[in-house]
Amino acid sequence: MKRWLIILALGTASLVCAEPPHIGYAYPAGGTRGTSFEMEIGGQYMEGTTNVFVSGEGVTVEVVKFGIRYEPRQLRNFIRGRKNNLAALEGKTGKEREKLQQRIEQAEKRIRLADLPAGVDPLDMKEVQKVYRFNSKEQFNPQIQDRLRVRVAIDANAPPGERELRVYTPKGLSNPIYFQVGLLEETLELEPNDDHMGTNLQTVPVPSVINGQVRPGDIDHFRFKANAGDSIVVDVAARRIIPYLADAVPGWFQAVVALYDEDGNEVAYQDDYKFSPDPVLFFDVPETGIYTLSIRDSIYRGREDFLYRIAIGELPFITGIFPLGAQQGREVDIALSGRNLPKSRLTGTLPNDGREVRQVSIRKDGYRSNEIPFAIGEMREVFEAEPNNDVEQAQAVEKPLIVNGRIQQAADRDLFRFAGRKGDTVSIEVVARRLNSPLDSVITLTGPGLEKPVRNDDHVDKDKTHLYLGAGLVTHHSDSYLLHELPETGTYFLQIDDAQGKGGHDYAYRLRISPSNPDFKLRMEPSGLHIGPGGTAAFTIRALRQDGYEGRIKLAAENLPDGFTMSEAAIPKGEELTRFTITAPKEIEGKLVSPKITGSGVIAGTPVSRPAVPVDDQMQAFLYRHLVPARELVLAPVSQKPPLAFEVKMPKSGIIELPLGQETRIPVTGEAFAVGRGCPLKPVSYTHLTLPTTCRVCRSGWWP
Repeated sequence: MKRWLIILALGTASLVCAEPPHIGYAYPAGGTRGTSFEMEIGGQYMEGTTNVFVSGEGVTVEVVKFGIRYEPRQLRNFIRGRKNNLAALEGKTGKEREKLQQRIEQAEKRIRLADLPAGVDPLDMKEVQKVYRFNSKEQFNPQIQDRLRVRVAIDANAPPGERELRVYTPKGLSNPIYFQVGLLEETLELEPNDDHMGTNLQTVPVPSVINGQVRPGDIDHFRFKANAGDSIVVDVAARRIIPYLADAVPGWFQAVVALYDEDGNEVAYQDDYKFSPDPVLFFDVPETGIYTLSIRDSIYRGREDFLYRIAIGELPFITGIFPLGAQQGREVDIALSGRNLPKSRLTGTLPNDGREVRQVSIRKDGYRSNEIPFAIGEMREVFEAEPNNDVEQAQAVEKPLIVNGRIQQAADRDLFRFAGRKGDTVSIEVVARRLNSPLDSVITLTGPGLEKPVRNDDHVDKDKTHLYLGAGLVTHHSDSYLLHELPETGTYFLQIDDAQGKGGHDYAYRLRISPSNPDFKLRMEPSGLHIGPGGTAAFTIRALRQDGYEGRIKLAAENLPDGFTMSEAAIPKGEELTRFTITAPKEIEGKLVSPKITGSGVIAGTPVSRPAVPVDDQMQAFLYRHLVPARELVLAPVSQKPPLAFEVKMPKSGIIELPLGQETRIPVTGEAFAVGRGCPLKPVSYTHLTLPTTCRVCRSGWWP
């Protein structure tokens, strides 16, 4: 059934106001427990910042100074304009003099905001010109011209791991940016450090974390001491810090690293890790000595948001796990492979908490390894049993189930056989790349009544706006999926192999074979908004429907503080999108609110509930759009009332009828609390509604 979008334009006023703040980078992108340090946050619309929030506990941030990195010509124009107005002031009186003085004050205000070194007089043009220059290779980027200097303090007992940092101004809450609470000693790069044979290169301790920025054509070098027999891991976080750049190709900082011995010979090099753009270099030290580490962009680009954090040392690093997941509530025995691991297995019981994915890591000498995703399923699970490389050896399975297996070596393939009935629909899905496996899966279905094999290589879930829905940071989509009606009753064979003919210990997969498996997942954006007393925050929620699930999905909120309310909302049958609102009470505290939104539906007569993952819409390389998951939904309560507040005058019945083909006026009361400069009120006329059916509007929303 065709749905209609109904837009109601209220006959009072609408608000046109400034943009909310946006963070482009935060440097350094983390710190160790028990330390405090200064951080520079670059972005847009950050003037007037009152708070900087870091998710979790144990991290506080104090705003120190706001500045603007003007394009040099723009700053020169401000200074020149002030000078000209000062000269024109002589002999002027009355309103003419008043206007000139206002222009001078405005120019001085903008000049004083220039991001200059300490001690530089912003009104001294000669002094400013000496220090205020751009690298000739560097292109001015207005998206990161605002500079916020803050002081970060991390408690000694702050939980380690990844966090999210956000900036708040009275105009809104920013996007989240990566922030790491670490356990190792941390170092900031010191320039100049371009020459790998330079005599004054910075020496860093091992183990430690190195923080730096790569500018245009820049190569950063660091010296460290290593002993013969050491197993050194160089783990680079670059794309992990800023997943997507809107105005760069390929859309992130593509880091490469190399190691040199004392004679300047390159002894190791790495430009990625498996399918991740962030390199991880493993180096078994042949002899004791001083080694040099270098990092640069693969094509020598660079700018201030090309950030990196390099963990270096004999650190634990997990290269693979098996299996990649387990059934919820069951005992697990996970085999680990990697470098410098204190043990090779992790065992325990999975809690029945509704989570779809958990993170597996391990500690050694106080340092936590990298995290590997571990899936949690609801179906019965089995393990692949070799040999199963051909039809005669195909492993018998009974659907529905999940098979945990791996492509053991190059050219390996795994075959499974199952009974099918004519008219049944079989759903087959591989989850591998989404769980950090390098497998590029291909699945092939053969059996009675199939004139040719049914095959799928890469399955991409997309819509008109976003290339990849629900994929987050995965840009090489290599997992396979099939939904097929079986033409005859008999035995069917399913083959899985690697599209590139590769294989190995880490090429693991989870293969689901089941009847049609209707289900849904939810994505909600944005991941954060600010909200004032009595104010309302609006969110869009999207259903990713699986195997033809068409049912209605009712939304609800958990962990809402007293006085906060969520509108009644649901994603209608067969639809993919809806909006809902959260309204604050007229008096609120300044604490962050992190509600959990869930969607409930009925699948095969059984009620199910799925969490809504908060996401932010990010652009990659001028064109592609992705929904990037955030760690939590954030509402930032503020003391100011919303500049405008409207309320519909509802009849006692709570329903306003909108007759077909007629214009209906809806009475609205409104109040303007505080509308500042740059936020004008604009009158809006009533709209004409032409409806396919009679519609109603109630306190919770619209429906036909």
